[in-house]
Amino acid sequence: MRGEGRSSRCSLWWKDLKEVWSSEGCGESFDDGFNWNVGDGKDISFLEDRWLAGGVLKRTFPRLFSICSAKNARVAELGSWSDGMWVWHVDWRRSFFDWEWPMADQLSQALLEARLGLGEADRWVWKGEGDQTFSVNSTYSLVRRVNAADPSSVFSKLWNCKAFHSDLLTAWRVMQNKIATRVNLER
Repeated sequence: MRGEGRSSRCSLWWKDLKEVWSSEGCGESFDDGFNWNVGDGKDISFLEDRWLAGGVLKRTFPRLFSICSAKNARVAELGSWSDGMWVWHVDWRRSFFDWEWPMADQLSQALLEARLGLGEADRWVWKGEGDQTFSVNSTYSLVRRVNAADPSSVFSKLWNCKAFHSDLLTAWRVMQNKIATRVNLER
């Protein structure tokens, strides 16, 4: 999921899904549909993954991100177990300025609420369906639910596209499921 910069290596299906996700108002990126369920923290990027309730730390605390010594560290690398409790050890390139302390306190509070599981593996949790398992059908259902609130927005985007009228009409027919396919003709 991570690696927006590596999108040239993604499959065409994956690129299309991410494009639809953001264009349909489901979130800033497709990654917004997932959370990490933290286990031992070995697979989770401390600053770049969504593993805390407040979101991605890099976006939530951009100033602290800029002075963090371990920008590429995993959650497991920034702490240790002591008497069955996880103790955080985050290093900074310099001391905080007075106006940065409230941000550091917010981060500390968020980290105190994090629950790591000793010996458990990290795993992705899909926010789209109740069973938290990703499927193409659950993604389609989620996009349809978002669009059901305002179906005209999709069509207004379609009709405002700079494309040939025949192509727009074909796209509209596809969205309405009115293309002459074998299944539609048999109805």
